[in-house]
Amino acid sequence: MRLPKIGPGSRPRAAALLVAVLVAVSVQTAHGSEPAATLDASGEPIVVRHPPSSVRLPLVLGGLGITAAAYGASALAATTWDDVPGADAMLVPVAGPWISLAQNDCAPDDPDCGAILYLRGILLVLDGLVQLGGLGIAAEGFFMTTEATAPPKKASWQLTPIVSAPSATGLGMTGLSLTGTF
Repeated sequence: MRLPKIGPGSRPRAAALLVAVLVAVSVQTAHGSEPAATLDASGEPIVVRHPPSSVRLPLVLGGLGITAAAYGASALAATTWDDVPGADAMLVPVAGPWISLAQNDCAPDDPDCGAILYLRGILLVLDGLVQLGGLGIAAEGFFMTTEATAPPKKASWQLTPIVSAPSATGLGMTGLSLTGTF
């Protein structure tokens, strides 16, 4: 496949394309600022529910735990195989696997490591993704939208007088009624 050459004649086309994209984006934001209601099969609007705020702490702790476990595994590998190029970079949290991937090479005592080099590269990428994913889960816990918890109902008491007219038997009733919610 040949790529077109970019020269002085293609600048007006690139500028026109940029203007068209900017106009399309501005029209979309002007008209589409309010999301459309999603309807279910019966035509009723779907109510979006968010998790309760009690989910935040377990989500943050779980994400940080995943990151810490992945970092612990990479730090253990870095101290165990310290003769491998890039092992010292594994002691850096989150960025360490990516730095080590750039320095990935065979050990001096094994110049023809072959498939081990590729396996180590795959494990470095997985370690970096798990550490980033754990931080992403923790960030989701910090920034997610939750439903507000309803304030607890306060106890209330009400004292009501009771007065009834005499009935056929000639007896009436007077007194007080105590009602409450709690």
